[in-house]
Amino acid sequence: MKNITTLLTLILLIGCNSIQTNIEVDSVDTFNLDNYNDFYIKINESNVSAEINPIELERFKDNLKYALQERGLTYSADSNLTFDINLTTKDKIQSDRMNHYYSRYYWDRYMYRDDIRTITENILRVNLKDNSSDSTLWTVVTIWRSGSSKAATSDDGSDLIVDEIMLSFL
Repeated sequence: MKNITTLLTLILLIGCNSIQTNIEVDSVDTFNLDNYNDFYIKINESNVSAEINPIELERFKDNLKYALQERGLTYSADSNLTFDINLTTKDKIQSDRMNHYYSRYYWDRYMYRDDIRTITENILRVNLKDNSSDSTLWTVVTIWRSGSSKAATSDDGSDLIVDEIMLSFL
């Protein structure tokens, strides 16, 4: 029984560690969020395409705002520290070259056929700017496909990305 419990615990730990996010964070070496008392969040609505639900984008903004307020910062429109949220979509063409195609019922006779499809990717970039020096201090980018569970506009994906953002400030 002890071996089974140990095995189940090991599987659980490996499963929890295998959750990976596709988030890239970069910052200036001298940046420290603790040097600031307030912040402002701005959504760049000129780049937002029609495929993006604005209610879900506002939900992401509110999640980020709440997490920063829990950290001790206050929300102020006159702040020197501005989080710029940029969201855009990009179509990407993928091609899988196939020498043959086997179906359950037949072999495809057309050799060297290309399977071409268009995939829409959503790109979220959050830039942190210091308005007094007019410089970008920190940035994060994530890319996902429509319908993904890791989408920044979904409930779980938004929480996951905000958690990763907050971890990057430690």
